[in-house]
Parts: sequence; structure tokens; C-alpha cells
Amino acid sequence: MAAIVVETPPAAEPILLADAKNFCRQIIADDDALITDLIIAAREKVEADTGLSLINKGFRQSLDSFPYFTDTTLSQLAYPPSYYSLPRYSTTLWNYSQMIKLFRSPLRIITRISYIASSDGNSHDLYGALPNWLPLIEYALGDEIEDPNGNIQQVSTARENEEAGASLSGASAPTWSALTGGTTNDGDLVWTNIGLAPAPSFLFDRDSQPPRIFPMTGGFWPSVLYVPNAAQIHFVSGYGADGANCPARARVAMRQLIAHWYEHRDDGDLTAEPKGYENLIWSIRPLDFAPTRG
Repeated sequence: MAAIVVETPPAAEPILLADAKNFCRQIIADDDALITDLIIAAREKVEADTGLSLINKGFRQSLDSFPYFTDTTLSQLAYPPSYYSLPRYSTTLWNYSQMIKLFRSPLRIITRISYIASSDGNSHDLYGALPNWLPLIEYALGDEIEDPNGNIQQVSTARENEEAGASLSGASAPTWSALTGGTTNDGDLVWTNIGLAPAPSFLFDRDSQPPRIFPMTGGFWPSVLYVPNAAQIHFVSGYGADGANCPARARVAMRQLIAHWYEHRDDGDLTAEPKGYENLIWSIRPLDFAPTRG
């Protein structure tokens, strides 16, 4: 089994109340509370239908166990064909059989993976290998990298570059502050040193949708106690702290839902989706034909 819950709710919504009221052709304040609820409901539906997180949120994805290493050659020697692992996971490469895919895209950061070890029955934490700094790359508030000194640098200020329409790092590497709490100016960004990076136990790929996680090269996931939700992944996914970088198609789909629900608020016809909604969300939905084993 696998499950996902929101640990940290969004700080804002992709659509402002004034925008939603304008789309609904509503100018009075009598239904502001209702329209505010419809904004939240529309965002939740688009996210549920697409597997996207439109605004940065903290998630906890739980697994009963980590995916175990499967080798096709050894599996064929050990078991008859009817007992093979699923072909999409059977591989002679150590990493793809242990790959974990996250249920929400796009990934910003994995803060930790906690698990209950079979060896002592206690909870332990694993930390990921943070990416290195890159020039002229868009970063958002809360993004983290590991500097050449082995410290975690976190974006504490992100000023949007008017020409690029995004918050970009500088063209050359800055001189990183080595003091915990110290700051470093870098292009449109200010980084804050939040301390020494822990030894990494896994790698994560935040460019792919859905995002992927692997144990460190040549390594294996730890053995967990045979209990429900023995492994829990804590991560942040979203397009930013506000709706500025949210896909326009998602915002249009939300407006259609809000207007449709508002129009039918009295007759109870909330089942039919507005025309064109499916086309909008299908074009931004990550397609995954091989989800993580439950």
C-alpha cells in the first residue's frame, strides 16, 4: 500500500478572490466566503486529477516497505516464471528495481525519509544528496543546494528578474558564507547557510514528473519492520509559494470549475465538468505507466 497526506498546507492559492469574482461576474461581497471555498475546491480537484501540486505544500508519502532489489538473471535462476517480479521492475541494474516515484509533482525538496528499522524497531532518518549550485538557473524560496564547503544553502530571498520572468542564480559561482545563518548574494537570490549537510543516503530526481528517488549508487534501501507505513517520505512539491509560476492551463481550468460550480450552487448540478476542462488538465498531467510497487 501507498498513501499521501498534506503535512503543510499552501500559504496562498493560485487564483485570487478578486480574479475569481471577476470571472464569475460577481461584484458584491455577499458570496465571498462561498467563492473562497470554491477556489480551494477547484485547486484540490485539479491537483487530484493531474497529480500536480499547484502551490508549494509539504507532503508525507507512506509505504509499507521500500522497493527491494530485483535482478532478472538471479530471479530466473531462483523461481519459475510464474513467480517472477513484474517485468517493469525486474532489471539487471541495481537502481531501477529500487526506484520510488512520488505522487505529487513538481518536486522542490525531500527533507527526509523516516523508516522503522527491522533491526531495533526504532525510527531512523535518511537524507538525500542535495544538488550542486548551477548558474542562471531558476530557484524558488526554500530551494536548497550543497555548497563546495559541504553546507546546506537555502534560498531565503528570491527577487523576480523582469527580463527572465523568474528568479535566477548568477552567471558565476558566488563566495559562499561559511557561517551558519550567514547569507550569500547570488543574482536574483539570497542564500542562507543553514548548517552542515548530513551524509546522504539517497538520490532524487526533481526534473522528472513524477519525481524519482533512488538509494545511493551501489546501495540498497534499509530493511524495515513489518508494520503499516514503515517508510515515510517527507517532501515539498509545487510551482512556488504563490500562483505566479502555476501553469496557465491549470488556472484556466480552475476558473472554469469555479464559475460552473457558482452558477449551479442552488440547483445542485455539480457533477458535470465544464466544457474543455478535460482537455486542459490532460495536457499538463504527468503520465506514469509504471508506478511504484505498493
